[in-house]
Amino acid sequence: MNATPDGHFPGRPSEPIASNLTALRSLVTASGADVGIAHDGDADRAVFIDEQGQQISGEASLAALAAAELDSNSATVAAVNVSQRLVDVCNRVDATLELTPIGSTNIITKIRELQTADISVPIAGEGNGGVFFPNFRLVRDGAYIAAKFLRLICDQPASSIIEPYTEYANVRTNIEYDSEEGLEALMMSAQEFAEEADVTPNTVDGYRLDYGDAWVLIRPSGTEPVVRVYTEADKKSRAQKLADAAANKLYDAVDDVR
Repeated sequence: MNATPDGHFPGRPSEPIASNLTALRSLVTASGADVGIAHDGDADRAVFIDEQGQQISGEASLAALAAAELDSNSATVAAVNVSQRLVDVCNRVDATLELTPIGSTNIITKIRELQTADISVPIAGEGNGGVFFPNFRLVRDGAYIAAKFLRLICDQPASSIIEPYTEYANVRTNIEYDSEEGLEALMMSAQEFAEEADVTPNTVDGYRLDYGDAWVLIRPSGTEPVVRVYTEADKKSRAQKLADAAANKLYDAVDDVR
Protein backbone atom coordinates (compact mmCIF):
# COMPACT_ATOMS: atom_id res chain seq x y z
CA MET A 1 0.00 0.00 0.00
CA ASN A 2 1.12 3.58 -0.74
CA ALA A 3 4.38 2.25 -2.16
CA THR A 4 4.97 5.04 -4.68
CA PRO A 5 7.34 7.63 -3.15
CA ASP A 6 5.61 10.98 -2.70
CA GLY A 7 6.65 13.44 -0.01
CA HIS A 8 3.11 14.82 0.14
CA PHE A 9 1.88 11.45 1.53
CA PRO A 10 -1.34 11.30 -0.51
CA GLY A 11 -2.21 7.79 0.72
CA ARG A 12 -2.30 8.60 4.42
CA PRO A 13 -0.58 10.97 6.88
CA SER A 14 2.92 9.77 7.65
CA GLU A 15 2.43 9.10 11.36
CA PRO A 16 1.51 5.39 11.86
CA ILE A 17 -1.25 5.93 14.42
CA ALA A 18 -4.57 4.11 14.59
CA SER A 19 -6.61 6.81 12.83
CA ASN A 20 -4.25 6.67 9.83
CA LEU A 21 -4.19 2.88 9.49
CA THR A 22 -7.84 1.95 8.98
CA ALA A 23 -7.22 0.92 5.36
CA LEU A 24 -4.30 -1.29 6.36
CA ARG A 25 -6.32 -2.92 9.11
CA SER A 26 -9.12 -3.67 6.67
CA LEU A 27 -6.71 -5.09 4.10
CA VAL A 28 -5.09 -7.40 6.65
CA THR A 29 -8.41 -9.01 7.56
CA ALA A 30 -9.79 -9.02 4.01
CA SER A 31 -6.69 -10.73 2.62
CA GLY A 32 -6.16 -13.13 5.51
CA ALA A 33 -2.68 -11.74 6.11
CA ASP A 34 -0.66 -12.78 9.14
CA VAL A 35 0.38 -9.23 9.94
CA GLY A 36 0.29 -5.66 8.68
CA ILE A 37 3.34 -3.39 8.90
CA ALA A 38 3.24 0.41 8.88
CA HIS A 39 6.16 2.83 8.81
CA ASP A 40 6.46 6.52 9.48
CA GLY A 41 7.63 9.02 6.86
CA ASP A 42 11.32 8.12 6.98
CA ALA A 43 10.72 4.45 7.82
CA ASP A 44 12.84 4.38 10.96
CA ARG A 45 9.87 3.08 12.95
CA ALA A 46 7.50 0.16 12.48
CA VAL A 47 4.14 -0.60 14.02
CA PHE A 48 2.09 -3.72 13.48
CA ILE A 49 -1.46 -4.92 12.85
CA ASP A 50 -2.25 -8.43 14.06
CA GLU A 51 -4.06 -11.07 12.01
CA GLN A 52 -7.38 -9.94 13.49
CA GLY A 53 -6.92 -6.39 12.21
CA GLN A 54 -6.07 -4.94 15.62
CA GLN A 55 -3.24 -2.46 15.97
CA ILE A 56 -0.48 -3.57 18.33
CA SER A 57 0.77 -0.80 20.58
CA GLY A 58 4.40 0.18 20.23
CA GLU A 59 4.89 -0.53 23.92
CA ALA A 60 3.62 -4.10 23.47
CA SER A 61 5.69 -4.82 20.36
CA LEU A 62 8.83 -3.44 22.06
CA ALA A 63 8.25 -5.74 25.03
CA ALA A 64 7.72 -8.77 22.80
CA LEU A 65 10.85 -8.01 20.79
CA ALA A 66 12.85 -7.42 23.98
CA ALA A 67 11.71 -10.72 25.48
CA ALA A 68 13.32 -12.49 22.53
CA GLU A 69 16.63 -10.61 22.88
CA LEU A 70 17.38 -10.06 26.57
CA ASP A 71 18.94 -12.28 29.21
CA SER A 72 20.62 -11.85 32.57
CA ASN A 73 23.91 -10.84 30.95
CA SER A 74 22.43 -7.97 28.95
CA ALA A 75 20.96 -4.52 29.34
CA THR A 76 18.42 -2.46 27.49
CA VAL A 77 17.87 1.28 27.23
CA ALA A 78 14.54 3.07 27.10
CA ALA A 79 13.19 6.56 27.63
CA VAL A 80 11.78 7.61 30.97
CA ASN A 81 8.22 7.05 29.72
CA VAL A 82 8.98 3.33 29.37
CA SER A 83 6.01 1.02 29.75
CA GLN A 84 5.70 -1.40 32.64
CA ARG A 85 5.56 -4.05 29.92
CA LEU A 86 9.30 -3.66 29.29
CA VAL A 87 10.02 -3.38 33.01
CA ASP A 88 8.25 -6.71 33.51
CA VAL A 89 10.35 -8.35 30.78
CA CYS A 90 13.58 -7.09 32.35
CA ASN A 91 12.51 -8.27 35.79
CA ARG A 92 11.60 -11.70 34.46
CA VAL A 93 14.96 -12.35 32.79
CA ASP A 94 17.03 -10.28 35.24
CA ALA A 95 18.23 -7.87 32.57
CA THR A 96 19.32 -4.32 33.39
CA LEU A 97 17.09 -1.43 32.34
CA GLU A 98 18.66 2.01 31.88
CA LEU A 99 16.37 5.04 31.54
CA THR A 100 17.18 8.22 29.61
CA PRO A 101 15.44 11.48 28.80
CA ILE A 102 12.92 11.10 25.99
CA GLY A 103 14.46 11.21 22.51
CA SER A 104 16.34 8.74 20.35
CA THR A 105 19.64 10.63 20.58
CA ASN A 106 19.61 10.23 24.36
CA ILE A 107 19.07 6.50 23.96
CA ILE A 108 21.97 6.28 21.50
CA THR A 109 24.27 8.12 23.91
CA LYS A 110 23.44 5.70 26.74
CA ILE A 111 23.87 2.66 24.47
CA ARG A 112 27.35 3.88 23.55
CA GLU A 113 28.22 4.37 27.22
CA LEU A 114 27.18 0.81 28.01
CA GLN A 115 28.99 -0.63 25.01
CA THR A 116 32.16 1.21 26.04
CA ALA A 117 31.85 -0.55 29.39
CA ASP A 118 31.55 -3.91 27.55
CA ILE A 119 27.89 -4.32 28.50
CA SER A 120 25.76 -6.10 25.91
CA VAL A 121 22.79 -4.07 24.64
CA PRO A 122 20.95 -6.26 22.10
CA ILE A 123 17.85 -4.05 21.97
CA ALA A 124 16.69 -0.59 23.03
CA GLY A 125 13.94 1.80 22.06
CA GLU A 126 10.78 3.74 22.75
CA GLY A 127 7.13 2.77 22.66
CA ASN A 128 6.43 4.62 19.41
CA GLY A 129 7.67 1.85 17.13
CA GLY A 130 11.27 3.08 17.16
CA VAL A 131 13.49 0.18 18.17
CA PHE A 132 17.28 -0.13 18.06
CA PHE A 133 19.15 -3.37 17.49
CA PRO A 134 22.69 -2.12 18.25
CA ASN A 135 24.38 -5.35 17.20
CA PHE A 136 23.03 -4.67 13.70
CA ARG A 137 23.65 -0.93 13.65
CA LEU A 138 23.08 1.99 15.96
CA VAL A 139 20.15 3.58 14.15
CA ARG A 140 16.44 2.84 14.05
CA ASP A 141 15.65 0.82 10.94
CA GLY A 142 11.97 0.14 10.25
CA ALA A 143 12.67 -2.68 7.82
CA TYR A 144 14.92 -4.47 10.30
CA ILE A 145 12.38 -3.98 13.10
CA ALA A 146 9.76 -5.55 10.83
CA ALA A 147 12.05 -8.48 10.02
CA LYS A 148 12.64 -9.13 13.71
CA PHE A 149 8.90 -9.09 14.39
CA LEU A 150 8.22 -11.44 11.48
CA ARG A 151 10.65 -13.90 13.03
CA LEU A 152 8.58 -13.80 16.23
CA ILE A 153 5.38 -14.77 14.44
CA CYS A 154 6.79 -17.66 12.41
CA ASP A 155 5.25 -20.19 14.78
CA GLN A 156 2.49 -18.23 16.53
CA PRO A 157 -0.09 -15.64 15.45
CA ALA A 158 0.81 -12.04 16.19
CA SER A 159 -2.10 -11.78 18.62
CA SER A 160 -0.70 -14.69 20.66
CA ILE A 161 2.80 -13.22 20.73
CA ILE A 162 1.45 -9.91 22.00
CA GLU A 163 -1.17 -11.25 24.42
CA PRO A 164 1.13 -11.26 27.50
CA TYR A 165 1.81 -7.54 27.01
CA THR A 166 -1.70 -6.15 26.57
CA GLU A 167 -2.85 -5.83 30.17
CA TYR A 168 -1.75 -2.23 30.74
CA ALA A 169 -3.76 0.90 29.98
CA ASN A 170 -2.17 4.22 29.03
CA VAL A 171 -3.46 7.78 29.26
CA ARG A 172 -1.72 10.91 28.00
CA THR A 173 -2.83 14.47 28.72
CA ASN A 174 -1.35 17.72 27.41
CA ILE A 175 -1.43 20.90 29.52
CA GLU A 176 -0.88 24.00 27.38
CA TYR A 177 1.00 27.12 28.46
CA ASP A 178 1.61 30.43 26.68
CA SER A 179 4.62 31.93 28.44
CA GLU A 180 7.85 30.99 30.22
CA GLU A 181 6.14 32.04 33.43
CA GLY A 182 3.40 29.54 32.68
CA LEU A 183 5.93 26.75 32.09
CA GLU A 184 7.75 27.57 35.32
CA ALA A 185 4.47 27.50 37.24
CA LEU A 186 3.52 24.15 35.72
CA MET A 187 6.84 22.52 36.56
CA MET A 188 6.78 23.94 40.08
CA SER A 189 3.36 22.39 40.47
CA ALA A 190 4.72 19.11 39.06
CA GLN A 191 7.50 19.20 41.64
CA GLU A 192 4.94 19.72 44.42
CA PHE A 193 2.88 16.81 43.10
CA ALA A 194 5.99 14.61 43.16
CA GLU A 195 6.99 15.71 46.66
CA GLU A 196 3.49 14.99 47.98
CA ALA A 197 3.59 11.42 46.63
CA ASP A 198 4.57 8.49 48.83
CA VAL A 199 7.17 7.25 46.32
CA THR A 200 10.59 8.55 45.27
CA PRO A 201 10.49 10.34 41.91
CA ASN A 202 12.82 9.61 39.02
CA THR A 203 13.96 13.03 37.75
CA VAL A 204 16.00 12.05 34.69
CA ASP A 205 13.44 13.91 32.53
CA GLY A 206 10.64 15.60 34.44
CA TYR A 207 9.08 13.65 37.30
CA ARG A 208 8.27 9.96 37.08
CA LEU A 209 6.48 8.33 40.01
CA ASP A 210 6.20 4.53 40.19
CA TYR A 211 3.45 3.18 42.43
CA GLY A 212 3.84 -0.54 41.72
CA ASP A 213 0.45 -0.93 40.05
CA ALA A 214 0.77 2.33 38.10
CA TRP A 215 3.10 5.19 37.22
CA VAL A 216 2.86 8.82 36.18
CA LEU A 217 5.35 10.99 34.29
CA ILE A 218 5.12 14.78 34.08
CA ARG A 219 7.53 16.51 31.70
CA PRO A 220 7.60 19.48 29.31
CA SER A 221 7.44 18.70 25.60
CA GLY A 222 10.56 19.45 23.61
CA THR A 223 8.56 20.38 20.50
CA GLU A 224 5.32 22.03 21.66
CA PRO A 225 4.28 24.55 24.35
CA VAL A 226 2.72 21.83 26.50
CA VAL A 227 3.56 19.85 29.59
CA ARG A 228 2.72 16.20 29.09
CA VAL A 229 1.21 13.92 31.69
CA TYR A 230 1.68 10.21 30.95
CA THR A 231 0.10 7.51 33.09
CA GLU A 232 -0.03 3.73 32.91
CA ALA A 233 -1.79 1.18 35.10
CA ASP A 234 -3.11 -2.36 34.98
CA LYS A 235 -6.63 -0.90 34.92
CA LYS A 236 -7.90 1.93 32.72
CA SER A 237 -9.77 3.50 35.63
CA ARG A 238 -6.58 3.64 37.71
CA ALA A 239 -4.60 5.22 34.86
CA GLN A 240 -7.33 7.80 34.27
CA LYS A 241 -7.66 8.62 37.97
CA LEU A 242 -3.92 9.17 38.27
CA ALA A 243 -3.85 11.29 35.10
CA ASP A 244 -6.73 13.41 36.37
CA ALA A 245 -5.04 13.97 39.73
CA ALA A 246 -1.80 15.13 38.12
CA ALA A 247 -3.52 17.20 35.43
CA ASN A 248 -5.79 18.95 37.94
CA LYS A 249 -2.75 19.93 39.99
CA LEU A 250 -1.19 21.45 36.87
CA TYR A 251 -4.38 23.13 35.69
CA ASP A 252 -4.49 24.98 39.01
CA ALA A 253 -1.02 26.36 38.26
CA VAL A 254 -2.13 27.56 34.80
CA ASP A 255 -5.12 29.33 36.32
CA ASP A 256 -2.89 31.06 38.87
CA VAL A 257 -0.75 32.79 36.21
CA ARG A 258 -3.63 33.93 33.99
